[in-house]
Amino acid sequence: MTNDKAAVSVTTKKILALVILLWIIIQLLISLPDSILDDWMSWRQADTQNIARNFYKYDESIFYPQINWGGNGPGYVENEFQLYTYLISKIFILTGEHTLPGQLLSLIFIIITSLFLFKLVIYRFNDERAAVFGTIVFLVSNGPIHLSTAIMPDALSIMFYSIGLYSFIKYIDQKSQTYLISFIIFTALAGLVKPLALNLGIIQFFILLFGRRESLKDFKVWLGWFVIVIIVGSYMYFSYNLYLKYGNTFGVIGGEKKFPTLHGLTVLIHYPKLFYMTVVWGLGITGWFSLVYLLLKKKFTNIEWAMLIGNVVAVFIAMRYMVNQGFSPHYYIFMCFWGAYLSGYAFKLLEENYSQKGMKVRFVTSVSVIIVIIFAAHLFHRTHPLRIHYHPNVNKTGYKLKEIAEPNCLIIVRSIANEKERSTWGNRMNNFEDPRVFYITDLHGWSLPRDYKGYEKVSEYRRLGAKYFVEPYKNPVDSLLELYLVENAVLVYADNNGRIYKFK
Repeated sequence: MTNDKAAVSVTTKKILALVILLWIIIQLLISLPDSILDDWMSWRQADTQNIARNFYKYDESIFYPQINWGGNGPGYVENEFQLYTYLISKIFILTGEHTLPGQLLSLIFIIITSLFLFKLVIYRFNDERAAVFGTIVFLVSNGPIHLSTAIMPDALSIMFYSIGLYSFIKYIDQKSQTYLISFIIFTALAGLVKPLALNLGIIQFFILLFGRRESLKDFKVWLGWFVIVIIVGSYMYFSYNLYLKYGNTFGVIGGEKKFPTLHGLTVLIHYPKLFYMTVVWGLGITGWFSLVYLLLKKKFTNIEWAMLIGNVVAVFIAMRYMVNQGFSPHYYIFMCFWGAYLSGYAFKLLEENYSQKGMKVRFVTSVSVIIVIIFAAHLFHRTHPLRIHYHPNVNKTGYKLKEIAEPNCLIIVRSIANEKERSTWGNRMNNFEDPRVFYITDLHGWSLPRDYKGYEKVSEYRRLGAKYFVEPYKNPVDSLLELYLVENAVLVYADNNGRIYKFK
């Protein structure tokens, strides 16, 4: 099934170390954003950093993450397992609160992922140059370039994912207890940090079904999968009960749903969008080329077919997000890993072919130029992020509120998002709570959907202790709410778009 080389050559180790070192320098000099609030996925980064801040401030258990938009309650929220934010909060004990610790952790996690990708390609194909190439493809891909300098947990999940996959393949070949325990622990951790990573379990199953059916009789494998399901399921159930008790959710089980509706599956425009996202954020250009080449050459083994199935299933499980570039780029990091693996495999076969034709130098030179161009394009993309959910007046109004609001007061903030999903997805609940003003001010309170009309909720939140109402937008104009604010609040700040009211 695989080849296992005793040792990697010293030259290859030096090349790999040099590649990673240069990549780190470029990432820190070019890709590190000035502010997470003006950055790619600023909404998600602000929420993540805020949870880490609250762990640091309140010293809560890792099982009780807190957000600031939970009203006048403690803000406990249903969420993925918050190992990433908890680690950041412990670093804050030494450094104080900064964004750099989370960014550096993400960088480290991506580097470790690339090393396990290298180990996997070496183990599968016994080709050091192919392994180096696959590693380079991964590092210069859009997902790793963005996630390695962002405060989001996905880099941690893909690290666990890569170790879980590598350990599983090693266990199936060698039946080592160490690899058995490793694949169970790291597959479970990947799923705890990001539940979509459980597509790894699908991959593991089909690896055996397509190529090692005798291993399906191995009780230890089934026990491992059972343990993984119990661990992840138990945490998700516990976290769901936080939602039932406190009403706050990131949509893991409660609240919004990321899977598609039947109607959504029939909307044809979704499929070109999925293709676009898999090229830009998932497999990448080299991964797509490698996929087509390997299929045409009939070089897929049980492992490649299993990865294909697992990644396709993941796309459809979270299709509501996966079609939207504003929601889903980070969801494609698992596919990005697969694309880099396929690139290493295809490189091995193509290099052998061109070497036989005496065109090896031309092939390597051409591929190197292509990689440099792709890297440059992705770096430009990182430094000029698509800000679909970015509105500069949100941050501007937030900083103004920070100047004028009393410490520890409660606030109401109008969000950029609506309360319900689009009709395509069944008008279901939407996670509309925009965390950015709450993060900037470090104040707690309530988020109001963009499409909310009337004043009943505002009046109720005021009764519960809200002192300020923040309206970062010119529209929508709600005459009933405006009349209520005129009678019950004082306008303390206004510009061409945003307004801040203080309740009487």
